[in-house]
Amino acid sequence: MAGLQDSLLPIFIEETEEGLSLIQNLILADNDVVISAEVLEEARRAAHTIKGTAGLVKRMRSSAIAKVLEEFLDGFNVAGDTLSTDDTEKVRQWHSQLVELLQYARDGQPEPELNDPSSEIGSGHSAEGSYSDDLINDFALPFMMKLHQANEHFDETVKPVCCRFYLGGRQYFILIEDVVEISESQEITFLPYGPAYVSGLISLRGDVIPVIDLAALEGRNNAFPNPYFLVVVRCGSDLMAFVSDSLPNLNIKTAGHKIDVSTFLEQHSVKAS
Repeated sequence: MAGLQDSLLPIFIEETEEGLSLIQNLILADNDVVISAEVLEEARRAAHTIKGTAGLVKRMRSSAIAKVLEEFLDGFNVAGDTLSTDDTEKVRQWHSQLVELLQYARDGQPEPELNDPSSEIGSGHSAEGSYSDDLINDFALPFMMKLHQANEHFDETVKPVCCRFYLGGRQYFILIEDVVEISESQEITFLPYGPAYVSGLISLRGDVIPVIDLAALEGRNNAFPNPYFLVVVRCGSDLMAFVSDSLPNLNIKTAGHKIDVSTFLEQHSVKAS
C-alpha cells in the first residue's frame, strides 16, 4: 500500500490545491448579503474530496480537519442562509490549517500527529470516522483513474489493468484502456420503446450516451438498481455506459465476465446517433 500512496501523493496535492481555492472563494464571499448556493456547494464538495483523498494517502490530520469543515458547511444548505463573522473565521482557520498541512505533502514529509482532534480542530466532532476504510472505497476509484490517465510511468505493481463491477450478483470487467470514467447516479432519460438492454440515454458534457443493462441483455430478471453507478467506456468515437449496482473498482487483476467493448459494439446496436 505504501507504493500506492507514494504514487497518489502528487495527485492528492493537485486535488487539494484545487479544493482549497474553492474554499477560499467562500471565505472571500463573506461580505455578500447571502451565501451563493454555488459557492457554498463547491466549498462543501471540496472539503468532502480533501477528506477522502487525504484518507487515501494516509494524511489523516488533513482528513480529520476536512471532515469537520464538511460537516460544518452541511449546516448551511438552505438558500438564503448567511455566514456570520464567527462562521467565516472558523472556515478561515480550517482552511489555514489545511494549507499548512499541504506543505508537508509538498515536502514529502509526514504530517504531525493529531493527538486530540476535537480540541485542536475546534469542534466537538471526533475524527474517528475519517479513519474508516470507507474512504478507500469512496475515493480510490477516481484517484486511480486519474493516476492511470495522467502518468504511464508509475509503479506497475499498482497500475490498474481493468475496471470491475457488479450487476445482479454477476461480476464483469472491462480493460482499463477502454474506460473513460465512473459516474454515480447520472440522470437517465429512459427509453420505453428501445431494446430492453438499452435502459436510456445520459448527457455527459455534451455527449449523448446509451446506458446498457447487462442483466436485461442476458435475460436475467433484475430490477434496475437504485442507487446505481455507470461505467463509461469508449471505442473510437463511440461512447456507452454500463450499469453497476455497486461502486466499481479499478483493479490490478481481472475477474468475472470480460466485456470487450469493440466486440460489444459490433454485436449490439447501441450507438446514440
